[in-house]
Amino acid sequence: MSGNKFPFDEGEAPVNTTRRRLSAGLFGLPMLPLLPACGGVNGDSEGKAAGGEAVADAKTPDGSAGSPAGRLPASQSGVFRHPGLLVTEDDFTRIRAHIKAGQEPWTGWWSKLSADRFASLDTRPFPLPAVYRADGSKNNLYVDIWRAWTLTLRWKLSDPPDNRYADKAVEFLDAWASTLKEVGTVPPGSTAHDDHTFILMAGMQGHQLAQIGEILRTYPGWAPESLKRFQDMLLKVFGSISSWFLSDGRIGSHANWDMASIVGAMAIGIFCDQPDLYRLACNCYAGNNRGKLRNFGNGSMVHGVYFMHPGHFGQWEESGRDQGHATLGMSLGGDVMEMAWNQGDDLYGLGNNRFLSAAEYVARSNLLDENGKPYPMPFAREHNPTQPHTSLWTEVNQSFQHGRNAWEPIYNHYVNRMGLAAPNVARMVKLCEPKYGGSSDDIWWPTLIHRRADYTAPMKPASGLTAHTRGDRVVLSWWGSVGATAYAVRRGSRAAGPFTLLGTVSASEVLTYSDAPPSGVCFYQVTAQGNGASASSPAVRAVMPGEDRLSLPLNGRNGTETFGALLGADGVRSVVEGKLLDGAAWGDGRRDDKAIVFDGKKAGLQLPAGIFSGLEDFTVSLWAYANALRWDTCLFFAGNDAFSYMCIAPQSGRGGLRFAIAGATHNDSQGMEAPGPLPIRRWAHVAVTLRAGTGRLYLDGVEVARADDILLSPRQVGDQVTFLGRNWGHPSFNGRIQDFRVQVGALGAAEIAALAK
Repeated sequence: MSGNKFPFDEGEAPVNTTRRRLSAGLFGLPMLPLLPACGGVNGDSEGKAAGGEAVADAKTPDGSAGSPAGRLPASQSGVFRHPGLLVTEDDFTRIRAHIKAGQEPWTGWWSKLSADRFASLDTRPFPLPAVYRADGSKNNLYVDIWRAWTLTLRWKLSDPPDNRYADKAVEFLDAWASTLKEVGTVPPGSTAHDDHTFILMAGMQGHQLAQIGEILRTYPGWAPESLKRFQDMLLKVFGSISSWFLSDGRIGSHANWDMASIVGAMAIGIFCDQPDLYRLACNCYAGNNRGKLRNFGNGSMVHGVYFMHPGHFGQWEESGRDQGHATLGMSLGGDVMEMAWNQGDDLYGLGNNRFLSAAEYVARSNLLDENGKPYPMPFAREHNPTQPHTSLWTEVNQSFQHGRNAWEPIYNHYVNRMGLAAPNVARMVKLCEPKYGGSSDDIWWPTLIHRRADYTAPMKPASGLTAHTRGDRVVLSWWGSVGATAYAVRRGSRAAGPFTLLGTVSASEVLTYSDAPPSGVCFYQVTAQGNGASASSPAVRAVMPGEDRLSLPLNGRNGTETFGALLGADGVRSVVEGKLLDGAAWGDGRRDDKAIVFDGKKAGLQLPAGIFSGLEDFTVSLWAYANALRWDTCLFFAGNDAFSYMCIAPQSGRGGLRFAIAGATHNDSQGMEAPGPLPIRRWAHVAVTLRAGTGRLYLDGVEVARADDILLSPRQVGDQVTFLGRNWGHPSFNGRIQDFRVQVGALGAAEIAALAK
């Protein structure tokens, strides 16, 4: 699939299949930081890691290092901590202490590992020159990985260390390093279907082999030349595949394809001291453009968590498929988060703990309620990315609940490190703990290596509070706290209070509250309550419809500046400036003023990221003068890439003025279209409103199209890139634009008509 397909065209116009690579110098696109101080990913500005930031010298509530002390994160420094994949040296010291003290569950799992048949010294490796997914050769690799991993842990956790197990594990790695030359789907001459699933094996099994090598690099008995040979094999045979897949920016695959390549690239990058490979993995998960106009796969944070439901329930991209695949995403994602954390980069906390939102959603999808029935799950319709034209998912596929032990790193970070409540994940941990392995896709012995002591620090305040205006209501969501039994929701007219109690939400319920406030600005606060203690969240601001978020006159009356006034989610107004790109200039405006002129080629106006941060209901309006029209241009475009965006097209492939909004999956565009295009050779006013799922498109103050089933909103799709007169890699609008405005909430018909005068 072309990464350059025009996202909102639904007609028969031809598709440009050429991929463009545009430089940071040309666009100056914002970069998404990889540290927990970054917020606002996909619309929520409250995006710090709840409970603390993973900066150098930080300590987590359980007393362990939050990141390697005294050093920059690996994403910035390019210097890795070793061992620093899933288990660090500090972790091994802690686990050995638990075992020595006879504490559970560590002692019990150590006993099981020691007695396991894969911990036997009476074994040998069975390497092959090529391993394929379509025949039994893959089993040689799978089984030898399980053996070498078990032997490595048997050595590293024994006290004193029993080097016989390290020697045997090294024997396995040396054998494969000297033999393996290819990972593929089908062997030569086979009639099996070549479905390219070798990409999955390269990522998942490459990641597992790197885990083993990372621990054994601390064994003095592994000769340096043998270690180097193993690293070279991983880079050439496994890492090259993961790097290629991620660099190609493929959107047409399910989330696990990207997650497999991300986990492989990250593990191999760290183990082989390849900073560029590690940063590629981090950026592909974070959806960080790093100055390039590129698309991200469905495993990225901005696509994998397809839709944010109330209560911070993040609909996982594969949840409509089946729970075997959905839980695999949790397994791979937890490993990605933990490895980055051990290198000082907090991917766990990005986007207001966005991965936790997915984990809670997937976990609840695999649990039964008090009546023994699957929980009813909220679901936003979504196209199957591998069958986008024929297959539409409309509900979570709960045909079976999956017991994959995917939950230990997720639970032990968010709950036992950070003090956040994750009730559904916690239940899955108890159900799945007995399954220490059994799948070639997962890391074995997860409880033994990940489990941390229960969180015992003081109860954290409710955190990550968001307030989104939808219709005549404000919908609140927040993260719970370990130890809380209930949450008091309060509203006030000032950020400093006083606050009036609206209601109480039990800790056993989904943590959301819907309020119908009076008109104007109000503030909300949530207080965690439990065991006689309480802790309140910072107040968040909400406003009922009508407040200007951005006013950008673009009339040239202040010289040739593109300044405008932006009202932040905190109520603080600031000055923002657009950037003229590639020939955009000033020309005649509607009256005795100026307007931005776009040349129909490359010209554009780039606006700062975050203009649409947190918006559910909204209004966008502008004045436009078209010299001519074509099907692949935009008046306005905002999104993270060509598959997660919203836009106004003056003439779509079917011929009409169109507004479209899309999440991540290709071909899932939602929107509305007028009977005809934008008029040419005169000034016309265009406006779009969205209110509680109902969208309206106006031309010259008159409603020309309506849709009542729009589920997506600006906060769902994000706005890392915002353009006027330009879109994602196609020619620019041929005409002029003035008076671009963004309002919180949907303006009424009379208000739109007034703007159009």
